[in-house]
Amino acid sequence: MDCQFCTEFTANGSTSRIITKTAGGWVLLPTIGALTPGYCLFMPLEHLDAAADLPPAHLERVAAETERMRTLIQARYGPVILAEHGPRDCEMGASCCSHCHLHLIPVLDPDAITAAYEQTGGPGLQLTSLAALPDAADGSYLYLSPRPGEHYYWPSAGFARQFVRRVCADQLGIGDFFDWRDHSFTENRERTFAQLSADLHPADAA
Repeated sequence: MDCQFCTEFTANGSTSRIITKTAGGWVLLPTIGALTPGYCLFMPLEHLDAAADLPPAHLERVAAETERMRTLIQARYGPVILAEHGPRDCEMGASCCSHCHLHLIPVLDPDAITAAYEQTGGPGLQLTSLAALPDAADGSYLYLSPRPGEHYYWPSAGFARQFVRRVCADQLGIGDFFDWRDHSFTENRERTFAQLSADLHPADAA
């Protein structure tokens, strides 16, 4: 299987963009196509298709780790949404990559992002937490947490690829630049890596 993230994570050298790694083997890194400073992915080093493929007990730990990452990013960049386009059984749905990745995106108005999801998919199924995804997900799906303690699920039918990037780009007034393949936003990515690394390791940045 040709996975760009697996290839990146197994490569050696000084070009790693990993900001931090958890004891459970998940990593935080600034994304290619960082529409805004602070836009990161939280994802497992080992290949996993979707968060909903994890056993609920494991996902509870990941959910707690994800909230710590959200807190880190929010402290510098303001409100942060959490989103996933989860493929299941090789069904890509709204996803563009089969390696599980949770989007952590600073936004101007979290409620407007939720409204954009509802405009396409109707009211989402409200979940108790990220850890409830395995019981809810039947096929490919979209997950959105506009703020801590608020979680929604939609089947992916009707949602465009890179949907969360599309709606966030629209909110930022750069709707034509949503596709990470065409617009890498390298300056935002490098700034995110430097600033969050310094926040986590202030002694190293001194």
